[in-house]
Amino acid sequence: MIGFNSPLFLFLFLPLFMALFYFAGKSGKLIIGIISSLIFYAWGNLIFLPLMLGLITMNYFLGRNLGGPISRNKRSILIIAGILINIGILAFFKIWHGIGFPLGLSYVSFQLVSYLLDVKRKKIEGEESFLKFAFYVLLFPKILVGPITRYGPLKEQIGKFDVTSERVAAGIRRFIIGLAKKILIADLLAKIITPVFNLPKPFIAPWLAWFVLVSFALQLYFDFSGYTDMAIGLGQMMGVQFLENFNFPYISKSISEFWRRWHISLSSWFRDYLFLPLSYAISNRVNKQSYLHIKTEFIINFIAIIITFLLTGLWHGVTWNYLAWGMLHGSAIVFERTRLGKRLRSYWAPIQHIYAMVIILIGWVFFRSPDIHFALRYLLRLAGDTRGLSPLVFQVTNPLPIIDPSVILAFILGIVFCIPFGKWIEQMIRRLVKNGSVMRLPLQIIYDVSIFLLFATSVAALVSSSFAPGIYGKF
Repeated sequence: MIGFNSPLFLFLFLPLFMALFYFAGKSGKLIIGIISSLIFYAWGNLIFLPLMLGLITMNYFLGRNLGGPISRNKRSILIIAGILINIGILAFFKIWHGIGFPLGLSYVSFQLVSYLLDVKRKKIEGEESFLKFAFYVLLFPKILVGPITRYGPLKEQIGKFDVTSERVAAGIRRFIIGLAKKILIADLLAKIITPVFNLPKPFIAPWLAWFVLVSFALQLYFDFSGYTDMAIGLGQMMGVQFLENFNFPYISKSISEFWRRWHISLSSWFRDYLFLPLSYAISNRVNKQSYLHIKTEFIINFIAIIITFLLTGLWHGVTWNYLAWGMLHGSAIVFERTRLGKRLRSYWAPIQHIYAMVIILIGWVFFRSPDIHFALRYLLRLAGDTRGLSPLVFQVTNPLPIIDPSVILAFILGIVFCIPFGKWIEQMIRRLVKNGSVMRLPLQIIYDVSIFLLFATSVAALVSSSFAPGIYGKF
């Protein structure tokens, strides 16, 4: 299986790649990056490699034409065709996923659409170098789970490759932290989550339902943010800086704030390429109807928000569960724009936080459950319903979740580090190091030794368990 947390990647692919990439010239780095990304992609998805190469070629020529001296009608035809093809292929595999799903297609499709739209809007110029464009699309650190990276921020970095020993060291540290989040927290919590959601019905006590749900919230965050940390770290090793994708989302006091902190690259993509254009289009339409004597701004936002979040749900998968999850979040954001929702901002901060976490956790029930019926029954368990809780035969209950000490430790660490506790410590250490105090060298040694021990512990846990791909890789 492919993944940053596989032994083959850690001890063969990555060392060989970095050795070749680090000592190559600038043009050599571009070639090595493309070849390595092709190998990485073929390693896990060889059958779909021709499709990916076809998408790269098509969008490269579309971008060149969109940026050229063509008529307005032709430009409109090209952009519509490009969007329909990119999104159409994504929709096809989302609906008919029985034939398999191309690696990273959800992230690649959105990146290609943003590239075409930015070229059309003249925010960027169409890339003339096919190699640079292929490097951008295939770049293996971000192809598994993103972040969804727009071409503008990377355009100036591709080709320059400012690779220094300091950046490589910082990238290694970031990668190890992400690896530890994935293996030592997310994968350990999966031991109690997967068995419960694989049951035919949620035959679990209310207390266990709550424990498993909070554990899933932590698992999803540390799995996804861990992979993002690894991607950012790999980018730093290559002299490429990706934007941050998470900012402690579980400290949010509203759902609007949650989406400014969770999967930032996806939420900003939907804002810039769907919500804002949709709001503008609806506004123009509504303002032409003189007989409408309503607060049009609220109605426009309501329609645009609901459509945006329904499509956000469908991006994750074409199921009723994801639609319900998207509808819940969209409705909460609409509520937060009402008079009552605005009053909520003046309440005591813990009350705002409880409100946000209740919505988030209810949403995760739909997100993780195998179907709507399971999700609704699970919500009843959370509400204290104990009906039908009778001893089951071993064949049904095996394997029931075993809450061993490692799971408890992962749960506690997850709670501690989903708030900015670790960031506060890191910032304090950096201040001490930058001040040139006598503690600079000892602190740096302690920090790096801790990172090494974290890596060793992660590898030990990895070797003693089976490979677990990233949760968001399936989207």
